Order: sequence, then structure tokens, then C-alpha cells
Amino acid sequence: MKKTLTKSLLVTLMLGAFISYATESPSKKEHANSTRIVLNDVKKGPILFIKNITGKILHKQLLNITGAITKEFDFSSLKNGYYTLEINKDFQIDIKPFTVISGEAIFHKKAEKVIFKPVIRTDKNKVLISKLDFDAISIQISIYYEGEIIYTDIAKGEFLIEKIYALQEDKKGNYKIVTKANDRIYIKEFSLK
Repeated sequence: MKKTLTKSLLVTLMLGAFISYATESPSKKEHANSTRIVLNDVKKGPILFIKNITGKILHKQLLNITGAITKEFDFSSLKNGYYTLEINKDFQIDIKPFTVISGEAIFHKKAEKVIFKPVIRTDKNKVLISKLDFDAISIQISIYYEGEIIYTDIAKGEFLIEKIYALQEDKKGNYKIVTKANDRIYIKEFSLK
């Protein structure tokens, strides 16, 4: 009798454990595997990217909130390896590298950096290009007219690169400025009328 009671109690406990595990809410399970990321001073409009080591975009999201944002990401589906979380703003890109090991993300605070994008403005037949550059990296500039390259330049600077190009006023049509800096390409298209 004592043996039967012990077996019944053991079966009841096991069944209770299985039922409680099976009815665990999905949000709690997801929360257990997620990593919380806090982004401060976000203005409405930046795009958040998660990229692998080759630069392939694995996740893209428009940030529609201003102020501090707390995001939860589940990295358990990512393979072990090196990744970056990038916040692409108007004039800069904030890069936060991290490594995934067994589904957990380890962020590398000391390796975080900010890349400043080139700012390209046009005023009548003038093209103004500027770029903050704290690493003294050069910027390659190519100007296209109606799909054909008409000018190339490489600009360098200590902290600030500033260039002004004058286009021929009588050459009306479509122009494209392609700049390459920090292993990235930036394009601006415009027309002279």
C-alpha cells in the first residue's frame, strides 16, 4: 500500500510538472531568451539594422519613437559569430558590435563607434560636400552627369572635409554624386534645370 501511494504521488508530481511546463506563457519564454537594449536620445526616423559579419542585413526596423527606447531582441536563432547593431541616423551611424555565443549576445562597449556620413548639398550649379572625420580617413567623390562619370576626386582632412564643386551652368539634366567613405557608399541624385 505504501509503495502504491508513493508511486501515485510521484506520477502526480511528474504530471503536474509537465502540465505547468506545457502551459508556460510564450511571452515569459521569449523574455527568458531575449536581450534588452536601451537606446538613448533617439529622434523619430532612424533605422535600426542588425547585420552579420559580411554586412548582410538580418533585421531592419524604423524607429518611430522619440527619446529613450528599450528594445528586446531574441538572438537565440542566430548562429555563433560576430554581428553589429547599427542605428542609421540623418548624419551619422552608431555601430554597436556584439558576439552571439549559444544564443546569448555579448556587446563590446569598447568597440562601439560612430561614423559620420558625408553631407551633400546643392545650390544652383554648386555641389557642397562636407564630412566630419575624426579618424583622418579619405573620402572618394564621383560626379555623374546623365549616367556618365564626369569627375572623380579623393579628399582628406584632419577633422573636417569640405569641398565645393562648380558644375557647368549650361549642362542641364540629371546628376548623381557618389561618395565612398568608411567602407560605405552614399548617393545623392539631383537635377539642374
